[in-house]
Amino acid sequence: MRVVRFVNGKLDPAAAYFLIACGDAFFFTMVVSVSILFQTTEAGLSPFQLLLVGAALQGAILVSEVPTGVVADTYSRRLSVLIGLVLVGGGSIVSGLTPEFWPIVVGTVILGIGRTFISGALQAWIADEAGVDAANGVYLRGAQITIFFWMAAIPISFGLAALGDTNLPILVGGVWLIALAVLMAPLMSETGFQRPGRDQALQGFRELGQTLSTSRRLVSARPLLLTMFTITAFYGIAGQGFERLWVAHFYESVGMPVRWGIDDVVWFGAIRFAAAVLGVITLRYVRRVYADKMSSHSVVSRTLFRITIVQMLAILCLAIAGNFAIAATAYCVIFALSFAHDPFHLAWINQNVDSSVRATVISMNSQTDALGRTMGGPLIGVIGSVASLRMALGVAGFALAPALLFYFRAFGQGVEPISDAKHDSEPVS
Repeated sequence: MRVVRFVNGKLDPAAAYFLIACGDAFFFTMVVSVSILFQTTEAGLSPFQLLLVGAALQGAILVSEVPTGVVADTYSRRLSVLIGLVLVGGGSIVSGLTPEFWPIVVGTVILGIGRTFISGALQAWIADEAGVDAANGVYLRGAQITIFFWMAAIPISFGLAALGDTNLPILVGGVWLIALAVLMAPLMSETGFQRPGRDQALQGFRELGQTLSTSRRLVSARPLLLTMFTITAFYGIAGQGFERLWVAHFYESVGMPVRWGIDDVVWFGAIRFAAAVLGVITLRYVRRVYADKMSSHSVVSRTLFRITIVQMLAILCLAIAGNFAIAATAYCVIFALSFAHDPFHLAWINQNVDSSVRATVISMNSQTDALGRTMGGPLIGVIGSVASLRMALGVAGFALAPALLFYFRAFGQGVEPISDAKHDSEPVS
Protein backbone atom coordinates (compact mmCIF):
# COMPACT_ATOMS: atom_id res chain seq x y z
CA MET A 1 0.00 0.00 0.00
CA ARG A 2 1.43 3.35 -1.03
CA VAL A 3 1.96 5.86 1.78
CA VAL A 4 1.23 9.46 0.83
CA ARG A 5 4.25 11.60 1.67
CA PHE A 6 4.68 15.30 2.27
CA VAL A 7 7.96 17.04 1.52
CA ASN A 8 8.42 20.55 2.92
CA GLY A 9 4.67 20.86 3.30
CA LYS A 10 4.02 19.80 -0.28
CA LEU A 11 2.16 16.66 -1.34
CA ASP A 12 4.03 13.88 -3.10
CA PRO A 13 3.79 14.76 -6.85
CA ALA A 14 2.22 11.44 -7.86
CA ALA A 15 -0.43 11.71 -5.14
CA ALA A 16 -1.12 15.32 -6.14
CA TYR A 17 -1.49 14.25 -9.77
CA PHE A 18 -3.94 11.48 -8.88
CA LEU A 19 -5.97 13.83 -6.67
CA ILE A 20 -6.26 16.47 -9.38
CA ALA A 21 -6.89 14.01 -12.21
CA CYS A 22 -9.55 12.07 -10.30
CA GLY A 23 -11.20 15.19 -8.90
CA ASP A 24 -11.26 16.83 -12.31
CA ALA A 25 -12.66 13.66 -13.94
CA PHE A 26 -15.40 13.33 -11.33
CA PHE A 27 -16.56 16.93 -10.97
CA PHE A 28 -16.19 17.87 -14.64
CA THR A 29 -18.19 14.78 -15.63
CA MET A 30 -20.89 15.87 -13.19
CA VAL A 31 -21.09 19.12 -15.13
CA VAL A 32 -21.04 17.85 -18.70
CA SER A 33 -23.28 14.83 -18.10
CA VAL A 34 -26.37 17.00 -17.64
CA SER A 35 -25.34 20.17 -19.49
CA ILE A 36 -27.15 19.26 -22.73
CA LEU A 37 -30.16 18.11 -20.72
CA PHE A 38 -30.26 21.45 -18.86
CA GLN A 39 -29.83 23.48 -22.04
CA THR A 40 -32.52 21.49 -23.85
CA THR A 41 -35.19 21.16 -21.16
CA GLU A 42 -34.75 23.99 -18.66
CA ALA A 43 -33.30 26.65 -20.96
CA GLY A 44 -35.39 25.51 -23.92
CA LEU A 45 -32.66 26.24 -26.45
CA SER A 46 -33.51 25.65 -30.10
CA PRO A 47 -31.40 23.22 -32.17
CA PHE A 48 -29.58 26.19 -33.70
CA GLN A 49 -28.83 27.66 -30.27
CA LEU A 50 -27.63 24.28 -29.00
CA LEU A 51 -25.16 24.05 -31.88
CA LEU A 52 -24.09 27.67 -31.37
CA VAL A 53 -23.21 26.85 -27.76
CA GLY A 54 -21.15 23.92 -29.02
CA ALA A 55 -19.48 26.15 -31.62
CA ALA A 56 -18.65 28.69 -28.90
CA LEU A 57 -16.99 25.93 -26.84
CA GLN A 58 -14.96 24.58 -29.74
CA GLY A 59 -14.08 28.07 -30.94
CA ALA A 60 -12.78 29.01 -27.49
CA ILE A 61 -10.65 25.88 -27.39
CA LEU A 62 -9.39 26.45 -30.94
CA VAL A 63 -8.34 30.04 -30.30
CA SER A 64 -6.85 29.64 -26.82
CA GLU A 65 -5.13 26.24 -26.97
CA VAL A 66 -1.78 27.44 -28.30
CA PRO A 67 -1.51 30.69 -26.23
CA THR A 68 -2.37 28.91 -22.98
CA GLY A 69 0.18 26.24 -23.83
CA VAL A 70 2.81 28.93 -24.20
CA VAL A 71 1.83 30.32 -20.78
CA ALA A 72 2.29 26.90 -19.20
CA ASP A 73 5.68 26.40 -20.85
CA THR A 74 7.05 29.87 -20.10
CA TYR A 75 5.56 30.91 -16.75
CA SER A 76 4.23 28.08 -14.55
CA ARG A 77 2.65 24.73 -15.25
CA ARG A 78 1.36 24.49 -11.69
CA LEU A 79 -0.34 27.88 -11.98
CA SER A 80 -1.74 26.96 -15.38
CA VAL A 81 -3.47 23.91 -13.90
CA LEU A 82 -4.88 25.90 -10.98
CA ILE A 83 -6.12 28.70 -13.23
CA GLY A 84 -7.72 26.10 -15.48
CA LEU A 85 -9.62 24.47 -12.61
CA VAL A 86 -10.93 27.84 -11.43
CA LEU A 87 -12.01 28.86 -14.94
CA VAL A 88 -13.72 25.53 -15.64
CA GLY A 89 -15.50 25.69 -12.28
CA GLY A 90 -16.46 29.33 -12.74
CA GLY A 91 -17.61 28.80 -16.31
CA SER A 92 -19.73 25.84 -15.20
CA ILE A 93 -21.42 27.97 -12.53
CA VAL A 94 -22.10 30.81 -14.97
CA SER A 95 -23.53 28.44 -17.59
CA GLY A 96 -25.76 26.65 -15.09
CA LEU A 97 -26.88 29.54 -12.91
CA THR A 98 -29.72 30.72 -15.11
CA PRO A 99 -31.57 29.05 -18.02
CA GLU A 100 -30.77 31.80 -20.51
CA PHE A 101 -28.92 31.56 -23.81
CA TRP A 102 -26.25 34.24 -23.38
CA PRO A 103 -25.14 33.27 -19.84
CA ILE A 104 -24.83 29.71 -21.11
CA VAL A 105 -22.68 30.89 -24.04
CA VAL A 106 -20.44 33.05 -21.83
CA GLY A 107 -20.03 30.30 -19.24
CA THR A 108 -19.25 27.76 -21.94
CA VAL A 109 -16.54 29.97 -23.44
CA ILE A 110 -14.95 30.45 -19.99
CA LEU A 111 -15.11 26.69 -19.45
CA GLY A 112 -13.48 26.01 -22.82
CA ILE A 113 -10.61 28.41 -22.12
CA GLY A 114 -10.15 26.75 -18.73
CA ARG A 115 -9.81 23.32 -20.30
CA THR A 116 -6.95 24.55 -22.49
CA PHE A 117 -5.10 25.78 -19.40
CA ILE A 118 -5.28 22.24 -17.97
CA SER A 119 -4.70 20.33 -21.20
CA GLY A 120 -1.08 19.22 -21.37
CA ALA A 121 -0.03 21.35 -18.38
CA LEU A 122 -0.89 18.69 -15.78
CA GLN A 123 1.00 16.00 -17.68
CA ALA A 124 3.98 18.31 -18.18
CA TRP A 125 3.93 19.26 -14.49
CA ILE A 126 4.18 15.66 -13.23
CA ALA A 127 6.95 14.93 -15.76
CA ASP A 128 8.93 17.86 -14.31
CA GLU A 129 8.31 16.93 -10.69
CA ALA A 130 8.61 13.14 -10.82
CA GLY A 131 10.87 12.66 -13.84
CA VAL A 132 9.92 11.38 -17.27
CA ASP A 133 10.37 7.67 -16.47
CA ALA A 134 8.31 7.82 -13.28
CA ALA A 135 5.71 10.01 -15.01
CA ASN A 136 5.00 7.30 -17.59
CA GLY A 137 3.91 4.97 -14.80
CA VAL A 138 1.84 7.73 -13.22
CA TYR A 139 0.06 8.39 -16.55
CA LEU A 140 -0.89 4.73 -16.91
CA ARG A 141 -2.04 4.36 -13.32
CA GLY A 142 -3.91 7.65 -13.52
CA ALA A 143 -5.79 6.56 -16.64
CA GLN A 144 -6.84 3.34 -14.91
CA ILE A 145 -8.08 5.15 -11.79
CA THR A 146 -9.80 8.16 -13.35
CA ILE A 147 -12.08 6.05 -15.52
CA PHE A 148 -13.82 4.79 -12.37
CA PHE A 149 -14.33 8.32 -11.10
CA TRP A 150 -15.64 9.33 -14.52
CA MET A 151 -18.14 6.48 -14.54
CA ALA A 152 -19.21 7.03 -10.92
CA ALA A 153 -19.97 10.69 -11.65
CA ILE A 154 -22.58 9.86 -14.32
CA PRO A 155 -25.26 8.25 -12.10
CA ILE A 156 -24.53 10.71 -9.28
CA SER A 157 -24.96 13.65 -11.66
CA PHE A 158 -28.27 12.42 -13.03
CA GLY A 159 -29.38 11.42 -9.53
CA LEU A 160 -28.86 14.97 -8.27
CA ALA A 161 -30.70 16.30 -11.31
CA ALA A 162 -33.64 13.98 -10.62
CA LEU A 163 -33.81 14.89 -6.93
CA GLY A 164 -33.38 18.63 -7.46
CA ASP A 165 -33.17 20.91 -10.46
CA THR A 166 -31.40 19.89 -13.66
CA ASN A 167 -28.73 22.53 -13.12
CA LEU A 168 -27.84 21.31 -9.61
CA PRO A 169 -25.03 18.93 -10.72
CA ILE A 170 -23.59 21.73 -12.90
CA LEU A 171 -23.42 24.13 -9.97
CA VAL A 172 -22.15 21.51 -7.52
CA GLY A 173 -19.47 20.32 -9.94
CA GLY A 174 -18.39 23.90 -10.65
CA VAL A 175 -18.09 24.78 -6.96
CA TRP A 176 -16.05 21.68 -6.24
CA LEU A 177 -13.69 22.29 -9.15
CA ILE A 178 -12.88 25.69 -7.67
CA ALA A 179 -12.53 24.08 -4.23
CA LEU A 180 -10.12 21.54 -5.74
CA ALA A 181 -7.93 24.39 -7.03
CA VAL A 182 -7.99 26.11 -3.61
CA LEU A 183 -7.09 22.81 -1.90
CA MET A 184 -4.23 21.99 -4.26
CA ALA A 185 -2.71 25.49 -4.43
CA PRO A 186 -0.61 25.07 -1.23
CA LEU A 187 -0.02 21.34 -1.80
CA MET A 188 1.43 21.33 -5.34
CA SER A 189 5.18 21.63 -5.60
CA GLU A 190 7.03 23.11 -8.57
CA THR A 191 10.71 22.40 -8.21
CA GLY A 192 11.42 20.69 -11.51
CA PHE A 193 10.23 23.49 -13.79
CA GLN A 194 12.79 26.04 -14.89
CA ARG A 195 11.17 29.26 -16.00
CA PRO A 196 12.80 30.48 -19.24
CA GLY A 197 14.23 33.94 -19.56
CA ARG A 198 12.45 36.80 -21.28
CA ASP A 199 13.99 36.04 -24.67
CA GLN A 200 13.02 32.38 -24.38
CA ALA A 201 9.48 33.32 -23.36
CA LEU A 202 9.10 35.58 -26.39
CA GLN A 203 10.46 32.76 -28.50
CA GLY A 204 7.38 30.71 -27.58
CA PHE A 205 5.16 33.25 -29.31
CA ARG A 206 7.51 33.53 -32.28
CA GLU A 207 7.17 29.77 -32.69
CA LEU A 208 3.47 30.21 -33.41
CA GLY A 209 4.36 31.61 -36.82
CA GLN A 210 6.94 28.89 -37.33
CA THR A 211 4.29 26.27 -36.51
CA LEU A 212 2.00 27.67 -39.21
CA SER A 213 4.85 27.55 -41.70
CA THR A 214 5.72 23.99 -40.68
CA SER A 215 2.07 22.96 -40.95
CA ARG A 216 1.79 24.31 -44.50
CA ARG A 217 5.01 22.56 -45.51
CA LEU A 218 3.87 19.24 -44.01
CA VAL A 219 0.48 19.27 -45.71
CA SER A 220 2.06 20.20 -49.04
CA ALA A 221 4.73 17.54 -48.76
CA ARG A 222 2.49 14.55 -48.02
CA PRO A 223 -1.11 14.19 -49.25
CA LEU A 224 -1.87 11.67 -46.46
CA LEU A 225 -1.90 14.49 -43.92
CA LEU A 226 -4.50 16.42 -45.86
CA THR A 227 -6.56 13.22 -46.16
CA MET A 228 -6.34 12.63 -42.39
CA PHE A 229 -7.34 16.20 -41.58
CA THR A 230 -10.23 16.13 -44.04
CA ILE A 231 -11.58 12.96 -42.44
CA THR A 232 -11.19 14.55 -39.02
CA ALA A 233 -13.14 17.63 -40.10
CA PHE A 234 -16.11 15.58 -41.32
CA TYR A 235 -15.96 13.46 -38.18
CA GLY A 236 -16.10 16.66 -36.10
CA ILE A 237 -19.14 17.93 -38.00
CA ALA A 238 -21.01 14.65 -37.49
CA GLY A 239 -19.99 14.38 -33.85
CA GLN A 240 -21.10 17.91 -33.04
CA GLY A 241 -24.54 17.38 -34.52
CA PHE A 242 -25.03 14.08 -32.71
CA GLU A 243 -23.70 15.23 -29.33
CA ARG A 244 -25.68 18.47 -29.19
CA LEU A 245 -29.04 17.22 -30.49
CA TRP A 246 -29.52 13.72 -29.09
CA VAL A 247 -31.38 14.84 -25.96
CA ALA A 248 -33.76 17.10 -27.90
CA HIS A 249 -34.33 14.27 -30.39
CA PHE A 250 -35.35 11.86 -27.64
CA TYR A 251 -37.72 14.42 -26.14
CA GLU A 252 -39.34 15.76 -29.29
CA SER A 253 -39.05 13.00 -31.88
CA VAL A 254 -38.69 9.62 -30.17
CA GLY A 255 -40.58 10.15 -26.92
CA MET A 256 -39.67 9.05 -23.41
CA PRO A 257 -41.09 5.94 -21.67
CA VAL A 258 -43.96 6.55 -19.28
CA ARG A 259 -43.96 3.14 -17.63
CA TRP A 260 -43.08 2.56 -13.98
CA GLY A 261 -43.33 6.27 -13.26
CA ILE A 262 -39.60 6.78 -13.83
CA ASP A 263 -38.52 10.38 -14.31
CA ASP A 264 -37.13 11.32 -17.74
CA VAL A 265 -33.87 12.44 -16.12
CA VAL A 266 -33.35 8.93 -14.76
CA TRP A 267 -33.91 7.45 -18.23
CA PHE A 268 -31.29 9.78 -19.69
CA GLY A 269 -28.91 8.84 -16.90
CA ALA A 270 -29.48 5.16 -17.59
CA ILE A 271 -28.79 5.63 -21.31
CA ARG A 272 -25.63 7.60 -20.63
CA PHE A 273 -24.33 5.12 -18.05
CA ALA A 274 -25.09 2.12 -20.27
CA ALA A 275 -23.23 3.82 -23.13
CA ALA A 276 -20.27 4.50 -20.85
CA VAL A 277 -20.09 0.87 -19.69
CA LEU A 278 -20.31 -0.34 -23.29
CA GLY A 279 -17.60 2.15 -24.23
CA VAL A 280 -15.21 0.87 -21.55
CA ILE A 281 -15.86 -2.73 -22.62
CA THR A 282 -15.22 -1.77 -26.25
CA LEU A 283 -11.97 -0.02 -25.33
CA ARG A 284 -10.72 -3.04 -23.35
CA TYR A 285 -11.56 -5.30 -26.29
CA VAL A 286 -9.67 -3.06 -28.70
CA ARG A 287 -6.60 -2.96 -26.48
CA ARG A 288 -6.58 -6.74 -26.10
CA VAL A 289 -7.26 -7.75 -29.71
CA TYR A 290 -5.41 -4.99 -31.58
CA ALA A 291 -2.49 -4.32 -29.21
CA ASP A 292 0.06 -5.89 -31.58
CA LYS A 293 -1.56 -4.54 -34.77
CA MET A 294 -1.57 -0.81 -34.08
CA SER A 295 1.60 -0.27 -36.10
CA SER A 296 0.00 -1.45 -39.35
CA HIS A 297 -1.33 1.33 -41.58
CA SER A 298 -3.55 -1.14 -43.43
CA VAL A 299 -5.13 -2.62 -40.29
CA VAL A 300 -5.68 0.70 -38.53
CA SER A 301 -7.03 2.63 -41.53
CA ARG A 302 -9.40 -0.16 -42.53
CA THR A 303 -10.60 -0.59 -38.94
CA LEU A 304 -11.30 3.13 -38.76
CA PHE A 305 -13.19 2.82 -42.04
CA ARG A 306 -15.39 0.07 -40.59
CA ILE A 307 -15.96 2.00 -37.35
CA THR A 308 -17.04 5.04 -39.36
CA ILE A 309 -19.49 3.00 -41.43
CA VAL A 310 -21.15 1.57 -38.31
CA GLN A 311 -21.27 4.99 -36.65
CA MET A 312 -22.85 6.56 -39.72
CA LEU A 313 -25.49 3.83 -39.90
CA ALA A 314 -26.14 4.13 -36.15
CA ILE A 315 -26.64 7.91 -36.39
CA LEU A 316 -29.04 7.41 -39.29
CA CYS A 317 -30.84 4.71 -37.29
CA LEU A 318 -31.13 7.13 -34.36
CA ALA A 319 -32.47 9.81 -36.71
CA ILE A 320 -35.34 7.66 -38.01
CA ALA A 321 -36.02 5.64 -34.85
CA GLY A 322 -39.55 5.89 -33.52
CA ASN A 323 -38.97 3.45 -30.68
CA PHE A 324 -37.17 4.37 -27.46
CA ALA A 325 -35.29 1.08 -27.16
CA ILE A 326 -34.00 1.24 -30.74
CA ALA A 327 -32.95 4.87 -30.33
CA ALA A 328 -31.21 4.15 -27.01
CA THR A 329 -29.35 1.19 -28.54
CA ALA A 330 -28.22 3.32 -31.48
CA TYR A 331 -26.97 6.01 -29.08
CA CYS A 332 -24.99 3.46 -27.06
CA VAL A 333 -23.37 2.05 -30.22
CA ILE A 334 -22.34 5.53 -31.43
CA PHE A 335 -20.95 6.50 -28.03
CA ALA A 336 -19.09 3.22 -27.51
CA LEU A 337 -17.48 3.25 -30.96
CA SER A 338 -16.10 6.73 -30.26
CA PHE A 339 -14.02 5.06 -27.53
CA ALA A 340 -12.53 2.72 -30.10
CA HIS A 341 -12.13 5.43 -32.76
CA ASP A 342 -9.89 7.74 -30.72
CA PRO A 343 -6.98 5.33 -29.95
CA PHE A 344 -7.06 4.00 -33.52
CA HIS A 345 -6.94 7.49 -34.98
CA LEU A 346 -4.06 8.49 -32.68
CA ALA A 347 -2.19 5.33 -33.61
CA TRP A 348 -2.79 6.12 -37.30
CA ILE A 349 -1.19 9.52 -36.86
CA ASN A 350 1.72 8.19 -34.81
CA GLN A 351 2.64 5.47 -37.30
CA ASN A 352 2.63 7.84 -40.26
CA VAL A 353 4.61 10.78 -38.90
CA ASP A 354 8.16 11.14 -37.70
CA SER A 355 8.75 11.93 -34.02
CA SER A 356 10.19 15.33 -34.95
CA VAL A 357 6.77 16.57 -36.12
CA ARG A 358 4.42 14.28 -34.19
CA ALA A 359 3.31 16.86 -31.62
CA THR A 360 2.63 19.40 -34.37
CA VAL A 361 0.54 16.95 -36.40
CA ILE A 362 -1.50 15.82 -33.37
CA SER A 363 -2.16 19.46 -32.47
CA MET A 364 -3.18 20.23 -36.06
CA ASN A 365 -5.54 17.24 -36.03
CA SER A 366 -7.21 18.46 -32.81
CA GLN A 367 -7.59 21.94 -34.24
CA THR A 368 -9.08 20.51 -37.44
CA ASP A 369 -11.67 18.64 -35.37
CA ALA A 370 -12.51 21.83 -33.46
CA LEU A 371 -12.72 23.77 -36.73
CA GLY A 372 -15.10 21.22 -38.24
CA ARG A 373 -17.30 21.38 -35.15
CA THR A 374 -17.22 25.18 -35.07
CA MET A 375 -17.99 25.70 -38.76
CA GLY A 376 -20.29 22.76 -39.47
CA GLY A 377 -22.24 22.52 -36.22
CA PRO A 378 -24.35 25.67 -36.63
CA LEU A 379 -25.37 24.58 -40.15
CA ILE A 380 -26.81 21.38 -38.71
CA GLY A 381 -28.49 23.51 -36.04
CA VAL A 382 -30.19 25.61 -38.71
CA ILE A 383 -31.57 22.44 -40.32
CA GLY A 384 -32.84 21.27 -36.93
CA SER A 385 -34.61 24.59 -36.29
CA VAL A 386 -35.99 25.15 -39.79
CA ALA A 387 -36.79 21.57 -40.82
CA SER A 388 -36.70 18.89 -38.11
CA LEU A 389 -34.41 17.19 -35.63
CA ARG A 390 -34.65 13.96 -37.60
CA MET A 391 -33.37 15.70 -40.72
CA ALA A 392 -30.60 17.43 -38.76
CA LEU A 393 -29.38 14.13 -37.32
CA GLY A 394 -29.67 12.58 -40.76
CA VAL A 395 -27.41 15.28 -42.17
CA ALA A 396 -24.98 14.69 -39.28
CA GLY A 397 -24.90 11.00 -40.18
CA PHE A 398 -24.40 11.62 -43.88
CA ALA A 399 -21.57 14.03 -43.01
CA LEU A 400 -19.51 10.88 -42.47
CA ALA A 401 -20.09 9.72 -46.06
CA PRO A 402 -17.36 11.97 -47.54
CA ALA A 403 -15.01 10.70 -44.83
CA LEU A 404 -15.56 7.16 -46.10
CA LEU A 405 -14.54 8.24 -49.59
CA PHE A 406 -11.35 9.80 -48.24
CA TYR A 407 -10.53 6.55 -46.42
CA PHE A 408 -10.35 4.83 -49.82
CA ARG A 409 -7.81 7.46 -50.82
CA ALA A 410 -5.87 6.96 -47.58
CA PHE A 411 -5.52 3.19 -47.95
CA GLY A 412 -2.72 3.56 -50.46
CA GLN A 413 -1.03 6.63 -48.98
CA GLY A 414 0.64 5.26 -45.86
CA VAL A 415 4.07 4.40 -47.18
CA GLU A 416 6.59 5.86 -44.75
CA PRO A 417 6.55 8.16 -41.72
CA ILE A 418 6.03 11.84 -42.48
CA SER A 419 9.12 13.83 -41.53
CA ASP A 420 9.34 17.58 -41.84
CA ALA A 421 13.10 17.41 -42.13
CA LYS A 422 12.90 15.09 -45.11
CA HIS A 423 10.96 17.65 -47.12
CA ASP A 424 12.68 20.84 -46.01
CA SER A 425 14.32 21.24 -49.39
CA GLU A 426 11.15 20.61 -51.39
CA PRO A 427 9.33 23.61 -52.81
CA VAL A 428 5.98 24.55 -51.30
CA SER A 429 3.31 25.14 -53.87
